[in-house]
Amino acid sequence: MRNLTELIEDTTLREILRRYENAETPEELEAAKRYQQEVQAAMSKEEQDAYNEKSLSDYRRMLSAMEEDVDELKAESMRRKLGDVPKAVSLTYIASKCGKSKSWLSQRMNGHKVNGKEAHFTSSEAKMVEDALHDLGNMLLKVALI
Repeated sequence: MRNLTELIEDTTLREILRRYENAETPEELEAAKRYQQEVQAAMSKEEQDAYNEKSLSDYRRMLSAMEEDVDELKAESMRRKLGDVPKAVSLTYIASKCGKSKSWLSQRMNGHKVNGKEAHFTSSEAKMVEDALHDLGNMLLKVALI
């Protein structure tokens, strides 16, 4: 996972967040808060408005990066959960149960690049795959009980 503070372009905000990030005691946390208040109090109205706009842009960039990290963690979690299942069963069958192709499933399971970006399952896609695996598991159980 990446260091989100590095995504912040505004040097003032980056320094404020760095101080919060490095605070290990309540006193250090309070010192970071005082620093932030002092910096903002020293700004004119125009500087404060510009700072707020840049901060908002930086926070949006951080949120987007966090969403990408969450998607990546979900994909890794699914890969671990699946284990040897892809070797044992037909990915084509699972993908078809989702209304998708085998390559679509493989790209997302393995985090391959699609259109220059790592492919990951959305929440609804992960649910579709989960449902398809449950169906397959139930089908295998019925056959195993014969």
